[in-house]
Amino acid sequence: MIKSHIYLTRQKMLSSDYEIYYYSDTELEKVNLHHHDFYECYLFLSGDVSYIIEGRDYTLRPGDIILINTKELHQPIIHSKAVSYDRIVLWINKAFLHGLSSESLDLSSCFEANEKGNVIRTNVDNQQNIKTLLYKLLQMEVYGGLGRELLYKAYITELLVLLNTLVFKSSTQLDIEIKKSNLIEDIIVYINQHLEEDIRIEDLSELFYISKFHLLREFKKFTGTTIHKFIIQKKLILSKELILAGNPITSVYSQCGFGDYSNFFRAFKNEYGVTPKQFYTLMNAPGGIRE
Repeated sequence: MIKSHIYLTRQKMLSSDYEIYYYSDTELEKVNLHHHDFYECYLFLSGDVSYIIEGRDYTLRPGDIILINTKELHQPIIHSKAVSYDRIVLWINKAFLHGLSSESLDLSSCFEANEKGNVIRTNVDNQQNIKTLLYKLLQMEVYGGLGRELLYKAYITELLVLLNTLVFKSSTQLDIEIKKSNLIEDIIVYINQHLEEDIRIEDLSELFYISKFHLLREFKKFTGTTIHKFIIQKKLILSKELILAGNPITSVYSQCGFGDYSNFFRAFKNEYGVTPKQFYTLMNAPGGIRE
């Protein structure tokens, strides 16, 4: 019997390879819109929950699998606590997954490819195979036998091969209920493609032929956040990638369309709780915390 973990608001990996959690909540009310610097694979088991990812609101059914990359803002919406919100959450370090990949198969494709989706709904057999592999990984927490470092790598490799097969080659994917707005999707694509610029709400309103009031209302309706906060979060995600790529911190702010360094510094610390320099140090320290 797998024991559930106590839900923590921590969105940082403490491991350099992977972390896995089984959560069962009846009191959780809200999780803020957020992103990770690692991949997330999430198996939904029960609850009255939908999931917002980049402006798309997915109605979940037990057995659905969610795949989220490092750039995608996401948030579960808990509609009722009458049914326990149960899920298995697997976090995978990007470099670790790259090390498991081969020349013929990049295991991160199911997270990164342009044509991939975020939610997989498949048949009972595939759901059971995925659940079995995740349960094997959960059991690694108490495993004391030989070859632990080989077993968890084998389980994750098998899991990611199966997920990539389901995303790109399977004909067993079933229909998923999605609430979305083509207009908001187009605006999000535009934002993602122009993060290095000063993106003004007034300019978006003019560009997409929509009043500012209607834009603000519709964006909040479909994304769960304000357009201003969404733009800032997206720029900060880009800034972290640039910092980790070795760009000077003092020049990153202009590459992300911030007006000046002080605004960038303040926004970064408010969002992540550390300064840009502290973030770089933590991410590059041996065994350091991964924001």
